[in-house]
Amino acid sequence: MLRETAQDLSNEAEILDIFAKTFKCNWHKLGNGGKYRIDAVLYRDAEVSAWAEVKDYKKSLFLGLNVPKYLEGCNLAQETGKPFFLVFRHNAQIGFVKVHGGGAWSDCEATLKIAGGTQKGRKALPDDIEPMYMIDKKEIRWLA
Repeated sequence: MLRETAQDLSNEAEILDIFAKTFKCNWHKLGNGGKYRIDAVLYRDAEVSAWAEVKDYKKSLFLGLNVPKYLEGCNLAQETGKPFFLVFRHNAQIGFVKVHGGGAWSDCEATLKIAGGTQKGRKALPDDIEPMYMIDKKEIRWLA
């Protein structure tokens, strides 16, 4: 089952366009029921530059990644030596966290907690509350 609506995908593309332009690269959609759990790969000249999970926060900022997405992003970063980012929009600003820089260890402080929820206007699903890696807001970097 696909969790992302057409509007979600459009919002995600806007965020990725801004992020990729800032870092002078392109992006390609992954995930959404396919082989990958994370949202995108960023690349330059057909070479992978980074991996990304994308969020669009309309109200409160929720810096959480479910365990499968966190592990996939970190594993891809570690295996490829390319960073894994959580990229998001909040209050019309684009922010990001370097979750894993591609070295031996994660680059940010994340705490495993039971968390999550259902966005307003969405039907609740049984796995909306689950183990999630919660990231401290001190890890955020904002694009100018």
